[in-house]
Amino acid sequence: MDKTELNDEVQIDLSELFKLIKKHLKSIVIFMLIGAILVGAYTAFMVDKKYSSQGTILLKAEVVDGAIDNNQLNSNESMIANYIKLLQGNNIQDKIAKNLDISSNLVSSALHVSNTEETQIIEISATTTDPGLSKRIVDETISVFTETVKEILDVSNIIIVDNAEINTTPVSPNIQKNMVLGAIAGIVISLGYILLTYLLDSKIKNADVAEQILNLPVLGIVPYFEDQ
Repeated sequence: MDKTELNDEVQIDLSELFKLIKKHLKSIVIFMLIGAILVGAYTAFMVDKKYSSQGTILLKAEVVDGAIDNNQLNSNESMIANYIKLLQGNNIQDKIAKNLDISSNLVSSALHVSNTEETQIIEISATTTDPGLSKRIVDETISVFTETVKEILDVSNIIIVDNAEINTTPVSPNIQKNMVLGAIAGIVISLGYILLTYLLDSKIKNADVAEQILNLPVLGIVPYFEDQ
């Protein structure tokens, strides 16, 4: 194997690489801290905080002769999917937007509707940058939905289980999570830089490498002493 072929090969001496990483450990920690601080500061001061409110409604089954009407209970379960589609539809969301004097797009992006499996409970939540607005969207959604269902289907068995409340604790962004990601990014960048400098370093580091490149035995090594 000639010198050109050896130079074209990428050879990584793990022991040398670990020594290099250990040598630059302080720099890695600094990059980690810088990454965490920068991402944390950006998240805290540049990213809008979002607040969520949630309300819960229940489709109540009628009680006949002291017992729940199973037929209506089954009917309620089968209607859950239809009610969720109705809540997510433009008809109700446009009414909510008009009543609150906000855009339909804002209502659509803020509103989330879900059903607890095997129950007649529908959870309605809204997430915006304004905690008061999030509550108003949930309240208005329940109000408009109740009126619409009564008008279209002549159904009045919807009761409010939990009213929406103003939540002043932001649900996003997660500063701690983002800082951890920033720290990881700092570590990756610093390690990438160390690996790159190692691969681009063409200096002969020991006698074994010299023998491989020159294809000649090493007769002696001149020790290096730093000036005192």
